[in-house]
Order: sequence, then C-alpha cells, then structure tokens
Amino acid sequence: MLAVLFLAAFGSCQFAVAADITEAIAAYRSGKYDEAISLAAEAIEAGRESEEWHHVRIESQMTLGQYADARWSLAVGLERFPNSIRLRWTGVDVQRYNGDSPLAEETLGEIGELLDKSAWRYRDAANQIAAGWYFLHRGADAKGVLNEYFNKVKRAAPRLPHGFIAAGELALAKNDYGLAATALEEAAKLSPDDPDVHFGLAHAYAESDAKRSQAALDAALKLNPRHVPSLLRKVDEHVSEEQYDEADAAIERVLAVNPEEPTAWTYRAVLAHLRGDAENEVAARARALAHWQENAEVDHLIGQELSQNYRFAEGATYQRQALGIDADYLPAQLQLAQDLLRLGDEDGGWQLADAVFERNNYDVVAHNLATLRDRLTKFTTLEGHGFVVRMESQEAAIYGERVLALLARAKRELCAKYDVTLDEPTFVEIFPRQQDFAIRTFGVPTEAGFLGVCFGRVVTMNSPASQGENPANWQAVIWHEFCHVVTLAKTNNKMPRWLSEGISVYEERLANPAWGQSMNPEYRAMILGGMLTPVSRLSRAFLDAQSPLHIQFAYFESSLVVEYIVEKHGLETLKGVLDDLGQGVSINVALARRVGSLEELDGGFAKFARQRAEDLAPDADLDEPDAQTKADADLLAKWIEEHPNGYFGLRRLAARMIAEKKWDEAKDVLTRVRDLYPQYGGGDSAYVLLAMVHRELGETEEEIAALAMQAKLDADALPSCLRLLELCSAAEDWEAVARYAEAAIAINPLVAAPHRQLAAAAERLGDDERTLAGLKAQLSMDALDLADSHFRIAKAYRRQRNLASARRHVVQALEEAPRYREAQRLLVELVTAMRPPRAPEPDVAPVAPEPDVLTLPVADGATASIIESETAP
Repeated sequence: MLAVLFLAAFGSCQFAVAADITEAIAAYRSGKYDEAISLAAEAIEAGRESEEWHHVRIESQMTLGQYADARWSLAVGLERFPNSIRLRWTGVDVQRYNGDSPLAEETLGEIGELLDKSAWRYRDAANQIAAGWYFLHRGADAKGVLNEYFNKVKRAAPRLPHGFIAAGELALAKNDYGLAATALEEAAKLSPDDPDVHFGLAHAYAESDAKRSQAALDAALKLNPRHVPSLLRKVDEHVSEEQYDEADAAIERVLAVNPEEPTAWTYRAVLAHLRGDAENEVAARARALAHWQENAEVDHLIGQELSQNYRFAEGATYQRQALGIDADYLPAQLQLAQDLLRLGDEDGGWQLADAVFERNNYDVVAHNLATLRDRLTKFTTLEGHGFVVRMESQEAAIYGERVLALLARAKRELCAKYDVTLDEPTFVEIFPRQQDFAIRTFGVPTEAGFLGVCFGRVVTMNSPASQGENPANWQAVIWHEFCHVVTLAKTNNKMPRWLSEGISVYEERLANPAWGQSMNPEYRAMILGGMLTPVSRLSRAFLDAQSPLHIQFAYFESSLVVEYIVEKHGLETLKGVLDDLGQGVSINVALARRVGSLEELDGGFAKFARQRAEDLAPDADLDEPDAQTKADADLLAKWIEEHPNGYFGLRRLAARMIAEKKWDEAKDVLTRVRDLYPQYGGGDSAYVLLAMVHRELGETEEEIAALAMQAKLDADALPSCLRLLELCSAAEDWEAVARYAEAAIAINPLVAAPHRQLAAAAERLGDDERTLAGLKAQLSMDALDLADSHFRIAKAYRRQRNLASARRHVVQALEEAPRYREAQRLLVELVTAMRPPRAPEPDVAPVAPEPDVLTLPVADGATASIIESETAP
C-alpha cells in the first residue's frame, strides 16, 4: 500500500524526536533498506523515544520481503506504543503477508475502538491521515474522507506533505488523475527527495502527458534505483509494449530487492499467460498468493493486464476469480463491468457499472460510465446483417442506413478473404461527442487522437460531428475497425498491435486507394534516414512515439510489413500466421515458422521499404529549402536554379505567385510541381492550388479536372467535393454530381448540400434508391421546403410501387401545403390505385355514384375536400 509508505517516510521526517532519524529515512528513501533496518534497530535498542524508528524498520523489512521479521518488529512497536493507530494500520498488511488475515481484521477493529474512545489523541496530521485511510477501508464516502481528513490536514499543516500525498493517492485510486497531479506536485515541492511522490506523479501523468510521466519515473529511480513501485511500472510498460524479455529482466530487478514481491510474481503469471505457458502461469500465481491467500489484487491485476492486451474474456475470468476471493473488491467489479461492455454483454456490464457507482460515486470511471449510460439511452439502435449500430438519433436518420450497408459489404468481403465466420452480432457505437467516445472506450475523457477502437465484437468510433471542420472519412474508419473485428476473431484476440493495425491499414488501401496511408515525403525521409523499427519491436513504436507524425508512421510501417509479407509470401502465409496466433503461438515463433527468421524478415523488409521510398516521385528532388530561403525571394530563386526539380521550392514559389496574383505564372510552376509528384493528394497539393488558379482564370474545365484528381487522391477532400458539386451541377453532369455527393457524404454526412444535390441528380438519373436517401436525409436536416421533399419522396415510392409509403408522404406534403395541386392529384391517383376492385353489380337500373370525399387539414384547423368521382381524371 503506497499510502503506508508515504506515512512512514513523511511521518518520520516531520515528527522525529531523535535528530538522526533523518539518516535512517535517507537510507530508506535511497533504497539502502538493510542500512535503514540497522539504524532503526540500534535506536530502538538504545531506547530512543520515537514511534518513527519502528515505522522505518517495519517498512524496510516489508520492502525486502522479510515478513516474519516485520511481524516481530510490529509486536515490539506496539508493546512500546500500545495506543498507536498508525502502527496498527501499518500492521494490517504485516499480518496479512504473514498469512494471518483474521488477526489483520482484529487489528482494524482495534483501530476503530481507539478512535471511538480517544479521538482527541489522534488529532495530529500523521494520525489524521491514518484515520482517513482506515475509514476508507471500512467503506466511508471517499469525498467525505477527502474533505474531513486529508484536506483538513492540508489546511492545518500546509508546509507538511502529509495531506497532499494522501489526497493525491486517494485521487489515483479513484482515477481522478487531474486532482492527483495537482496534489502530488505540491507534495513534490515540500519533499522533493521522496521517490514515492515522483512515482505517484508518473502514475498521475501517464494518461495525459507521457513525457512528464517518464520524467517523474526517472526522477524516482534516480533517487532510489531499487524503488519497487517504480521498477514494477517499468515491468508494466514492457508488457504493454509486448517486450516480454525486457519485462522478465525488469521483474528480476524487483525480485533482487524482494524475492517474495507479490506483484512481481503476478506479472510473471501475466507473461506466462501471454506466452501460452499455462503451467508457469499457475505456478507464478500461486507464488504471488503464497503469503496472503486472500489478496484479490493478484487476480485483478492479471485480468487487468490481459484486458489491456485485448484478452477481455480471459481478463473477465480473472476478475471473477478476484471477486470470488473478495466479493466487495471494487477495482475488480469496475474492471469486470468494462470487460463485459467490451465483450458485448451490455446488460451485465451496465448493471455492474451501476452497482459500482452506487457504492463508489467518487470514482471517476464509475461516474463517467453512469453519465454515459444516460446519454446512450437516447441513441437510436439500428440492426441488420449481424450488426447492432447505436447512433445519436438525428445522425441515425441521416446516414445510419449507409453505415449498415458499408458494414455489410465489409463483412461480406473481409470475412470471406480471411476465412472468418462471425456467429454473434457485432456492436458499433458512433459518438457525436469526443468525450463520450473516450469514456466508452477508455473510461476517462482523453484528448482527441483516436478515430475508432475495436475490442473484438464491439467497435466504438467518433462521428464526424466530434471532429470539427475537417473530419476524417467515416467510411474509411468503419472499414479499418471492422477489419480489426475480423482479425481479432481469427486470432482469438491474440495478436500484437502492430500486426492488427498493419492489416487494417493495408485493407483500407486495397478497398480504396485514397483510404489508409500511403508513402509521402515525410515517411520517405524517415525510411531513408534509418528510422524503421525492427518488426519484433513494432508494437513499441506506437507507445514510444515522439510526436503524432511518429504514431502515424508506426501505422504506415506496420501496413508496409503486411504488404511485404503478402507480396513475398502470399496471402495464405499471412492467414497462416493469424491461425498460429489463434492457437496461442507467439508472434515471433509464428513469423519464423511461416516467413523465416526475424533477422531475414527485418532485412528483407528494410530493402522493400527502402525501394518503396526511393520509388516515390523519382523525377522530383525532395530536399526542402530552409526557412530563411523560403522567406527570401532571391534566395528561393537561387535555390530553384540549383534544384530545378526541387518539389518543395517550386511549390513555395507558386504560393508566392498566388499571393501576388500572378495567375498565369503560378499555373506554369504548379504544372511542373504536379508533374514531378502527380500522386500527392495532401491538402497542400498542386491540384488544390491549380484549382484555385484555374478558378481565377475562368478555366472551369481545368478547375474541374484538378479538383477531380484531388478528390480521387484524398478521401478527406471535402472542400474539393463541395466545389465539384457546384461546378458539375451548373454543367448538368448528373453522374458526376451523384459521384461527388457520395464522396462528400462519406466525409461529413452532416452537411446538407450534398444530400440535396444527390437527390436532384438521382432524380434525373432515374435512381429512386439514391433519390430517397438524399431526400430523407434532407428531412432530418434543414429541408427548406418540407412539402416539396415529401412530395418528391412520394413520387419515388410510387415509381417503386410502394403505394402505402407514397400515400403517407403525399399526405405529409399536403399537411405542409394543403393547396399543393400536384400533391392533390397524386393522392387521388394513389387512393384510386389502392382501392380494392369492386364486386360486379346486380342487373339493376344505374344510379349516379356517390363521390369519394377526401378531407384534408388546412391552416387553423379548417378542412378542404377533394371530391373524387369514378370519372375523375
């Protein structure tokens, strides 16, 4: 328990009676635990009158795994200080790790009795902190303890770190990383030489600021190279990076300090599971529980690590084992709730999440999930083709059917390609608020960065509404994430991140060359500059990325590895690797079995990637002028003279000419730029600039051609698509209008114009399905003429002979405009067509027929009638 360590260290520093207690504290903090034990033992034997000596000795012995010695030291301390609640609180874990949980419970009861009888005795800062942790253990409200104990200590003793550390540690336990960072930063100012504080800061910043987190962890290990919590965090990092050999080495460093350290043995069980070594998994778990059999944290941590590796079903099994040990263990309950939600067991997951929140409403993750569930109840659910799609209601009306259709196509193509059958439904949730996506995905709000995440049967993604003015192509995101569904199903969620992401990006490119990622000048420079990551370490590249560019390069490189394997060894070889992974074979063994040694793979891939980089724009000089050259017209002209095919210099020159409105000169330069690198379709491509120049020169056909190439190369080129819609509508090129309307909707379906223009083009092309899609989307957005929209929908349904739907919409048109003559005539026609044939009449004298009267609403509650006789036209 980190809080115990904090109490011991700071209690000793601030409340020592003997001046040389600081020497023992310094030894403890620097990792000289044996020295700290010796110094404390000498002081205790000499009769030094301070409880802190006992804390130093007990904590040092516990850190070294000397549990029996710590128990004896506890007894000595309590004999000398029989009313100490701090020694008793420290002693709870001492007794547990000596296999005496009943005595630990008795000790907790003694703390409660002492606080009840003599609360006045425990008003100092250190005892108030101990009392706060005790009440938390007994189930007190966390916010109440924070305010009544920890924050009061902060106010009463602002120069002591006690209250700040306790508040920070509580915030970490409740996933409130912002509050934790604030409190622990204050603690670090007051006690900069304590590694525990820096370790806490590393934890607090881990989700939001990787550099600060790493700096804090480095600081902790610099102060104490044997600091067990920090060493264990290194183990966790290596496991997340799929660097299992490095994780083994880090575990050995922990065991060199404490051969019995339960968390180290827990990580050994995790590694054994990930390697498919069931025998060593069982043995390591048993070793982790050897001293305290009722320690639910062991199974919880194993399950949590497995879930972080996308083994949610296996992780859930371990959470259930943890709850079998301690049914009230909240971390296991919360993790199990998240596992169930990610496995598609929504009833069980939400029920458990609600139960956790009811008991623990300060926990940030529990609170976030409860809030999110309230929002999800307002979503619309669409079902079909083995999918359950949840979307915000208006978005579902606008493009929900498109989502289902694309998912059906992806399932049909990708499942067949990878020999996968999905027997259970796949859940897809699309969030218009980025924070809701982050909470559903990670449990806490995070900065934007992920467009979508796949857990296996569950996919979460951001809708275009959450992405500002320049959203990513949602169709590409869906294709990417559903590819994860397929490959995770094939491997039973047992695949490294680089391979999973690599296949998804590779399949994006195959489905649409404008999707996914392609070679570009930045990636070319990184490859030729020796920045390729060896295949065996590619998963680490996602976590160690220095910038967003490096993260994107990790995706691209992973996809290039997949492309290399398929080109050199064939798709069946790649599928064989996936089959091996599904059987529990490690990735390195599977690759060696199917494609050769890792050394051969790394060498062959490096040559392949280098060749791809060199093949990019072979006629172009892709060196870039420096900032000074770009800013100076004369220097730029000289640079271009020396680099006549200098792509970036020429592009800079063109931009300068555009700024000076030298349109003809700019066109000539941009034509050269385009020809040097015709496959580049970024937002600053030659095609974008050429379109601008052609527009200024009134060259409409040339503008259309440039914009068309940009739209072809860039799946996110919404401005180009919108301009093409305008130009092609004016030219009455309805095939092109329909094409670019679809392209625009694939980027941002929440813009109204593409739906209007799609409907108009589809009507002229006789395409009733797309006519209906465009008009229905209009109705859900900003249809300026509801009556016209309903009438056109009715006509499309009539052409499809869906007379009931046609009648419903023509009536809605007349509700908006009761005197709409064309709608009136269409309604008469529909009623006539839908009337059942009359039976033959008996041979009697003819009688004038009764007219059919249709009564329609008009303004102010009045009615209008259309009289339809059998002779009506």
